[in-house]
Amino acid sequence: MKHKISYNSNRFSFILILFIGLTNLSAQTDKLLESISSEMEHFNKVATLTKQNEHYQPYIISVFQGKELEKLGVANLKEALLLVPGVDMATDNSNTQTPIFRGSNPLAYGQSKLFIDGVVVNNLFLDAYSEYLSFPIEMIKRIEVVRGPGSKTDGFNAYAGSINVITYAEDFKDSASNDKLVFKYGSYDYRMGGFFKTYKTEDLKLFVDFFYQEDDKKISSGPDGLSQGIFGANNIALSKSGDAPLWLREYSLGVNLEYKDFSLKARMLEHTQGSAYGINLALPQESDRVKLPSYYLDLGYNKEVGSYEVNINAGVKYDTFDSKSKLAPDDLNLSNIIFEDGIYGEHYAAQRTLYQSSYLKYSGINKHTITSGYRLIKEETIDMTSKLSNRATGDVALVDYTYTLPFFDKDAKRDTLIFSMQDEFQFNDDISFIYGFNYEQTSYKDAGLEPRVSMVYQLDTENIFKTIYSRSHRNASWQEMFTMNNRARVGSTDLKPEIVDAFEAAYIKKFSTDSYLQTNLFYLLNKDQIYNSSINPEYRNAVDTDIYGFEVEYKGNISSADQLYLNYSYVDGKSYTQDVGSSDSLPNVAHHLAKGYYIYNLDGDLSLSGVVKYVGSKDRVFGDTREKVKAYSSVDSSLHYKDPKYKYSATFSIKNIFNTNITYPSAPNTYIQDYTQEGRTFLVTLKKEF
Repeated sequence: MKHKISYNSNRFSFILILFIGLTNLSAQTDKLLESISSEMEHFNKVATLTKQNEHYQPYIISVFQGKELEKLGVANLKEALLLVPGVDMATDNSNTQTPIFRGSNPLAYGQSKLFIDGVVVNNLFLDAYSEYLSFPIEMIKRIEVVRGPGSKTDGFNAYAGSINVITYAEDFKDSASNDKLVFKYGSYDYRMGGFFKTYKTEDLKLFVDFFYQEDDKKISSGPDGLSQGIFGANNIALSKSGDAPLWLREYSLGVNLEYKDFSLKARMLEHTQGSAYGINLALPQESDRVKLPSYYLDLGYNKEVGSYEVNINAGVKYDTFDSKSKLAPDDLNLSNIIFEDGIYGEHYAAQRTLYQSSYLKYSGINKHTITSGYRLIKEETIDMTSKLSNRATGDVALVDYTYTLPFFDKDAKRDTLIFSMQDEFQFNDDISFIYGFNYEQTSYKDAGLEPRVSMVYQLDTENIFKTIYSRSHRNASWQEMFTMNNRARVGSTDLKPEIVDAFEAAYIKKFSTDSYLQTNLFYLLNKDQIYNSSINPEYRNAVDTDIYGFEVEYKGNISSADQLYLNYSYVDGKSYTQDVGSSDSLPNVAHHLAKGYYIYNLDGDLSLSGVVKYVGSKDRVFGDTREKVKAYSSVDSSLHYKDPKYKYSATFSIKNIFNTNITYPSAPNTYIQDYTQEGRTFLVTLKKEF
């Protein structure tokens, strides 16, 4: 039976007032002596975050250090994620790029969750985080990537994986951050400048980071979607090829504040990009653009008293889809109406998410740590406009169709309640279990109960075994539910959540503190995956996918002067499309991925590095008669110099040295050629620490 819940503004006001009242009351209490067990628990948290015991965590995790990525010439978060085992990248006609974990539904965006310092930043409109993939690597201290859904039972649903980006706001007594100034210049007239600054007293810590970056990227593309008849056979001759505007203008300001038991995390990201391949699949003008701003404010209170730990959070997040573009070429003929100057459009939808969570952790039972709590979420569209050239006369001047022909449901909203419980059970010195569940109700289709259980067995200090079972889901995005009056996309509020049951096993061989071999097997049962096509543009639960594979990851060295990292991933399975009765191999998925890097320290200050990536060929979706997407290999190289006396560094990088043709697959009946990515590029980075 479908449960209904509803929250109003008074309910949320009461929760926020209660939150403030409780925290103010607690601020008046005297400091209590922490128990020895609390001290040990705190140490374990620090160890987890600083990569001291990642291999003992009950999930499949890879960790990349920011300073090591800088040596490799990695420019941003996207380039870092392309080093992760089992992770590939996909894009669409709007150049909304998204990481694909283990081949899981490359047609959807919200398969994984991105956290910035513990705050989830997926936007509501697409459930994507493409606007954060350009986040400069110099602003990132560490990236923790969990593959599989088993990483979260605290009110978040990481369907295929989760990415936790930790900035230099993280601060422990033995790991203080240095202030930094950075400048970069590269191909496509790329320019970037940024800094971060830390201020600390005994009780107060304030961290601020800022960056601005821009480029003039454009890549030859086409013929565009008109060649496939998206506007009818009579308009095929209007199809064109040319440079797709992929330029970027972006700046971000982040603030992290901690005062005793209280915290504040806030970020403003203003992201503007070219309209890429056209939101209606017609090649746009160079100046056409899409804005995807993202803002969040998160307030937290964390208090440990004896065997108890209370964690209370409340916050607000805003994201917007804002497009201004030429949607169709001159002389377009629609139902005998001639648009001599083409069709122009402005589409704007602003979303707001309010949330509040409370969790209580209790460690007073021998060998058990029990955590339970809830998370309330209220999502809604707060503003929407839709303007187009006059559909009745063909006149180019914009007409406001917000109420008569909206592109989106202006009253879109969804309320969610998630209850979570988890027990960490240390059976003995060698074996530990974690088991728990999320239970979710929404004002639409419910995901229900989602269990998780894992075991970690430490045979000795060098050999570790893990087994994991978990269930998770992905709720439909705003685009999938509420899009209207669109030739390519039709939303549906009858969509069920996508469900995945994951079975995983891993073995880790530790050779030293920084050297290891990790292997893991996985089997994923995906049900009711959301899908649409140019033939049937309505989003529907149409695909079930069984996925299996394995991953191998090695990190170590050949000599005392180098670092070596290698990984290989294999994935296979079957995709069942219910409404057409087809059974096919995984579409748009590379069965083989191999990646690695090598850093050789020429001396204490100078290093030379190389990065190699191989992505296998990809089968097309059912009904797409084009040849497979071709496999490719790419090689990058960087020279890095660091002056320890004056605390500055310089890096020169060449990406894709051999100018390999790298493409991401386009959907059938859209662009007949796949989306070409960057060829050979260069990047120069200068950094100064204080």
